[in-house]
Amino acid sequence: MTIGERRPSLLFDNYEEVHYKSANSSLKETIEKNRLKIPYKPEELSIDDLDMMPLSTSFDKQMLLGSPMYLDPEEQEEKHSMIMEDYAKHGSHSSQPIPTDCSTLYLSDDIDGEKSFEALTEIRAKYILASTQDSASNIKYDLDKMFLYPKPLPKFWKFDKDKRLNENQPDSSDDEQIDGQVKPGYYFPSPTEDQYVRQEELGVPKRLGRVHYTGEFFELDHFKKEFETHKRKYRLRVATVDYSNIPKFQEFRKDFLSLAEIARCSPLSEVAQKRIKYLVNKFDLFQHLNCKAEILENKRVPLRDFYNSRKVDRDFLLSGCATQRQLSEFIWEKLNVEPHRVVHKTFKGEKLTLAQVFEYGSGSGDPMAIGLKVIDDEFLEWYRNVYLITSHLIPSADAEKVLNGKELRFYLLAKIFLEFDNYLDGEYLAEIFILYCVHTLEKSKYQLAQISVDFQFYHPNEGCWWEKFSRWIIKWKLVSHNIRWNVRLSRVFTKLFRLDRIGNFQDYLDLIFDPLFENEGSNNIALDFFLMNVGCIDLVVSSTDDYLWQDFTDINAPPREWSAKGDNPTISYYMYYIYAQLARLNCLRHNKNLNTISLRNDCSTLLNRTSQAGSDLNFTDQLESLICNFMLCDAGLLQAEAMCENTPLMTYLFYLCQIPVIVAPLSSVSSVASQTSQEEVLAILGDTQKSTRDITKEEQSTYTTNPFMNMFKMGMKVSLSSKSVLFNSSYTMEPMIEEYSVAASIYLLNAADLCELSRTSVLCSSYEGFYKAHWIGVGVRRTPFQVDNVGYVNEWYDREVDTSARHNVPNIRRNYRRETWNQEWAFIREQFGLNN
Repeated sequence: MTIGERRPSLLFDNYEEVHYKSANSSLKETIEKNRLKIPYKPEELSIDDLDMMPLSTSFDKQMLLGSPMYLDPEEQEEKHSMIMEDYAKHGSHSSQPIPTDCSTLYLSDDIDGEKSFEALTEIRAKYILASTQDSASNIKYDLDKMFLYPKPLPKFWKFDKDKRLNENQPDSSDDEQIDGQVKPGYYFPSPTEDQYVRQEELGVPKRLGRVHYTGEFFELDHFKKEFETHKRKYRLRVATVDYSNIPKFQEFRKDFLSLAEIARCSPLSEVAQKRIKYLVNKFDLFQHLNCKAEILENKRVPLRDFYNSRKVDRDFLLSGCATQRQLSEFIWEKLNVEPHRVVHKTFKGEKLTLAQVFEYGSGSGDPMAIGLKVIDDEFLEWYRNVYLITSHLIPSADAEKVLNGKELRFYLLAKIFLEFDNYLDGEYLAEIFILYCVHTLEKSKYQLAQISVDFQFYHPNEGCWWEKFSRWIIKWKLVSHNIRWNVRLSRVFTKLFRLDRIGNFQDYLDLIFDPLFENEGSNNIALDFFLMNVGCIDLVVSSTDDYLWQDFTDINAPPREWSAKGDNPTISYYMYYIYAQLARLNCLRHNKNLNTISLRNDCSTLLNRTSQAGSDLNFTDQLESLICNFMLCDAGLLQAEAMCENTPLMTYLFYLCQIPVIVAPLSSVSSVASQTSQEEVLAILGDTQKSTRDITKEEQSTYTTNPFMNMFKMGMKVSLSSKSVLFNSSYTMEPMIEEYSVAASIYLLNAADLCELSRTSVLCSSYEGFYKAHWIGVGVRRTPFQVDNVGYVNEWYDREVDTSARHNVPNIRRNYRRETWNQEWAFIREQFGLNN
């Protein structure tokens, strides 16, 4: 080191180090000369000026996006995602201390006005309104014209206080005390409050399950009389809905592909992801600031909490309405009480007793040796992965011919105890349903369910499913104020084609809808009653659906020309033509002042299956199912957990339109109900010719990774469902309360959260307008009070200033949800330059 030089300073930065060139140099001059030239104006600083070693981190990318939201318009023109090459070329904002482009996303530069968010929602409105699925078009929400049967129970009715339902109860209910006398009988719809039909006039109904329930007093003749009176009062009105207004398939394809193209837009997906994260974090902040205020508001509501707020399970499967233990105990009891009862007739004409059924596949000759392990995990696996997707959906006597041993016993147990069309006319299933579902719901009073039942494709010579099922309901009086029905349609075109039951896709549609169109001109009173209680038709999208194509028929082929050597049509093909048939049915029912039916579908759980619906675009079955639901379904999305695995843009659109979604967290993580790969199912069925060579392994889902909570936080119309208690390891007599309690324990939900979930389940349910008005205080008629948007096309108005006494959801929470939703739409309109 030469004289006049100093060692590197520990107090100065590198650019402030002092280096003496000579002893005569001035210290001040040397420092000024060797100092690094840094702009003295802060607004001229760039990010690179502030960081000595700039790194390509997520923070840098966030800064690139702007504060809080910025996309470079030059990069938008190139339609490229934010990859590192684009990031390296991006200049700093040193010349613009407050960048003007930070306040605008330039979304209108990326997609034209015809594809804006509002244009997308108008597409949805076009299809929903054309099919009269909206609430305003459904007469059951018109409090003046609706036909409600049976009549609602009295306001303070309780199961334990109803003397008709409690033989050993000495005290009668005050609500049944009329003129000092108790009038037994069933409550019927009538302008007078005290009209009853005396029990001796009804006869003595058969009691199933040794329990009482309100439906045991139901009589079809009385319903027919009241229904005919209603039809005479509201005769066929002038047609207000024209079926010819239904968009054609070509128009649907154009709209569908337009949505698919937008859903694949990376910049929009990135914006949607940030907005979703913003909504979730905003709710967390809201709870931190208002948690105590919500608790105080909850406490001010007298005599109302979560337990006595109505809650609806909107997708409870009839095939899984009893738990594993309940089903085992029921079968074991029947085996002990009536072992010699004839319960089945084989394809050879032989009659089997219940004891003989258990001799198949039994190691010992004693059928009682099986004990309480009648329904074990092996049966559940076979029942779910084999029976429910084959013999259950397409009943046939041939299935019994090829089975033997233990599998034959499994088949007979499922046929005898879990089917309604059998030798016993479904007596055992009716008893199970009454004992473990209807009776439990009625005793709770505040728990309700929409029961989902699978449509079964019988041979044309074997009769119609609609008539069979409606007769089963009437015969065993499966009627209750606490249940409504959904009908599930499965994508089994390929299986039906191979069995020569259908020749084209139009035959598939005719099997489902022709009996309904014929009934509109006939007088099948049992079917009329069932349709009056049907809320939704669901398309089931499963990983076991046939997928591989052989013929590659043109996707635009009409249904009568779709044979395609049995190739299964795409999800969108199924959805549109089911939608078109349902729209035609709704048109007829709407013009007759009858209730209309809504459409739903499952979200596909497969991320690795490419859809066949795209010609030039590539997308998955999952995205296809989401787009179809967005366009065609008013009642919401089933199996919605999988939605969050797809593009964030679809999740954001579902939020903007407030489309109802249904999740079943316990069922999604059950070891029995976990999604079985198609390869495993084919191996069980012994079919190795359809191998897809799929070597991917899905990650095991857990309850905490279920996206339900994020959906709730961001403000989606989400509802909890038990789905199938046979598969979700339910351990209580109240699976719906179990579902809520597990969510409350894991996510630390408070009373306001639970009551909001309960209210949403009622608001989005298919229950009549009278019940929604009574339970949560809403109606479709415009009022000056608060309003809830559901599905973008439905407006539900509060019927009074403050309805919290009915549902116990704090007004603070409701105001937050409404204001946040309005702010999101204001944000979208601002970016597109649209007026409110």
